[in-house]
Amino acid sequence: MKKLSKISSVALLSTVAAVTTLPAQAEMFWSDNSVTLLHSADYYNVGYEFGAPNKEMEMTTMTLEHVSGHHWGDAFFFLDRNHGKGSASDFSETYSEVSSRLSSGMLGEKIAFGSVTDVLLATTYEFSSDSTGFSQDNYLYGVGLDWSIPGFAFFQTNFFYANNENIDNDLQLTVVYGVPFSFGEVDFMFDGYLDWSSAEDDHAADFHFNPQLRADVGKFMGFTKSKLEAGIEYSYWSNKFGVKTDNNESAVSALIKYHL
Repeated sequence: MKKLSKISSVALLSTVAAVTTLPAQAEMFWSDNSVTLLHSADYYNVGYEFGAPNKEMEMTTMTLEHVSGHHWGDAFFFLDRNHGKGSASDFSETYSEVSSRLSSGMLGEKIAFGSVTDVLLATTYEFSSDSTGFSQDNYLYGVGLDWSIPGFAFFQTNFFYANNENIDNDLQLTVVYGVPFSFGEVDFMFDGYLDWSSAEDDHAADFHFNPQLRADVGKFMGFTKSKLEAGIEYSYWSNKFGVKTDNNESAVSALIKYHL
């Protein structure tokens, strides 16, 4: 099993820390902080955690999230706290990702071509621990592209080399998108991500499609526009966590999201 060297681990964490703690005079163009609560009865846990193939699980998740854009690039952080009840066992987990992307504009002019508006150095640190004793620290680094696509508030693609603690290293493609639209007086946001990871000797390729559709209900309750949203999230996950199976996750969650 390949693992990231201690020097590489420290270097990546140092880069993330340095970017996310730049001096206050560094220009920030925008930021958003939010808390989301989700609930679904359709999630799966996976066999290598519970000694059996996928089993349905009822899951409640609280998510803290930060995203911001700066003159040097962008930063993204989220932390999930999951509580599940299922036929195998009750389950709890803390999962988090810390990401920063450095714009090519830091070297002068941004690299842009066609619909691509920027080329970025992309890094992510992901970590988790759960009630079964499983934990992980994974380090991803690669190249990101920002795209200008009509109708999209944002569209990003990131291609990573993933140094994984518990499984063989692999390749990962992450696509992030957001499409705002209105229907009558109601404003909506359709956004989310998809992840694809390559197959390696000890795990299968997996694909995770995870969109949300949220309505701005806050403006009808006296909140500032887009302060309070309600909607649904859908999770389709083929070979969840790289565990080969024909029984894919297909879960719908109710959600409410409050922007701080």
